[in-house]
Amino acid sequence: MHRITREEYPIDTLQRIVNGVTFFKELIQTDPSQFELLMSVTRFVTADQDEIILHRGEEANVLYFLLKGQLAVLADDDSGAVINEINPGEMFGVMALVLNFKRSASIKVHGRSALLAGIDFHHFSDLNDFTLFSLKTKISFFRMLANNIRWNLERNKMQTPEHPLIARLRTLPLFNGEKGTLEELHFLHHQAHESAELLCAWNEA
Repeated sequence: MHRITREEYPIDTLQRIVNGVTFFKELIQTDPSQFELLMSVTRFVTADQDEIILHRGEEANVLYFLLKGQLAVLADDDSGAVINEINPGEMFGVMALVLNFKRSASIKVHGRSALLAGIDFHHFSDLNDFTLFSLKTKISFFRMLANNIRWNLERNKMQTPEHPLIARLRTLPLFNGEKGTLEELHFLHHQAHESAELLCAWNEA
């Protein structure tokens, strides 16, 4: 992967492209200054055809969004078998990031090239630090993670409606406190972690 240049993708072009990602789009609409901060710390990169951009077993400290192109998920670098695909607008690396695990699969460019955006998790990992990103932005970030994991759990549920872990899925708590508070942020952080542990157990089973 290599960082893009302003000649390849001027800032106004990038802003139009990231508008297809819900997290970026919400910030554009609700807080332009936070959106500009996010753009400043986001690493925009391109990858060439058949390039392996993430390797199984690597540390997972960056959350990636696919902006253009298509990616293939492989069991490992040497396997040609595609176990999943990633399409524009989707994010990946959520499970390893939330659980602080090493990456469980390799990701390869499936097509001519790909454009990606990467956000270093350290900008969001301290739940009590708002020097860069606001409480509202961090709530949106962790809600995005929790919703992504929950969506995968619901997809598993539809595929195997009699799975024994469905009972555990029903016990996942819902937030009943005041919205937009530090309490909600901590709840979403915990919910993402608890849901990720359940999804991990489901996938292993």
